[in-house]
Amino acid sequence: MSTLPRQFRGPESHAAEIKSRDTVAPFLISRGYQVLDDQRIKTGMATQQFIVARAPDGQNLKTRIRLCWRRDGRKLNEQKYSAAQLAAHLRPGGWDATLEHMVERDISQGITHNLLFQREGEGVAYAALIPVEAMHPIWTRQRDISDDLQRRGLKGRIRKNHAQNGTSPTLWLQDDRMPDSHEVADALWQWPGVIDLAKLALRSANSEVVDDTYDDCPAPDYSTLGRDQGKRIATIRSEVKRDLRVRLAVLVRAKFKCERDGCGESRNFLGFLDVHHVLGAEVSDRVYNCVALCPNCHREAHYSNERDELNRRLLDYAQRYQ
Repeated sequence: MSTLPRQFRGPESHAAEIKSRDTVAPFLISRGYQVLDDQRIKTGMATQQFIVARAPDGQNLKTRIRLCWRRDGRKLNEQKYSAAQLAAHLRPGGWDATLEHMVERDISQGITHNLLFQREGEGVAYAALIPVEAMHPIWTRQRDISDDLQRRGLKGRIRKNHAQNGTSPTLWLQDDRMPDSHEVADALWQWPGVIDLAKLALRSANSEVVDDTYDDCPAPDYSTLGRDQGKRIATIRSEVKRDLRVRLAVLVRAKFKCERDGCGESRNFLGFLDVHHVLGAEVSDRVYNCVALCPNCHREAHYSNERDELNRRLLDYAQRYQ
């Protein structure tokens, strides 16, 4: 029997943390913030991250980044909740003393905001920008709401207080596990000064307007096209969440061959087939809205002149499996 101590966090957890922290600065830039500094301080196995940025309105921010619990398919209902732990352990004096110390420490370091960051896949589900002075009162309000839900019997099997997670004070961005549990997260989003940056329109901090009123037919200069030694940049994109189990079920059903009548193309490497959502992934991510298509047929389903008739036939086929 091994006598090695059990690891609290595995390699997947550390890799996910690095990916999330690397995502924050590009995400802020995509929302019009000018990132001036991205500082990481490693203490033992823990990492603290601080980002200095200038907001689109010109306000200077120093933000402590707090990552929410991972969403990577480990838990069945993980898309129904989102929360960030604020401290690993309680300080002497209990919950309120811990929150007071946390806020006073941040203020003494010149921190103006905390950013609670929920990455999901390649996108960002939530990004709660919270004035540092609001952290303690929001936590208190969520604690009181959770207690009230408990008294009214509206938390189902949830017994512990949302805000008091073991020995760690926690703020909630989402809880849809029970019909009324959203009230806990609502307290954060309704608090004055709190902004969900994930809901802001994509923009650039250095965007500029080009006026082509008087020069809309410029002479071509091919020497300006393209570049050498291109610079790699990070980007954030919005997408509809898809269930990987649906994709696998469709591919297995298709025996890894194109399901368009008369095609049947296949290859002996993974990734050749696409899973086409006939009515769109936003409408339905179900087996009976999906067909496996080779790249050529997939493009025809989206762009050909006969796409409407093609998709009608594909939908008739897929709905056999409803």
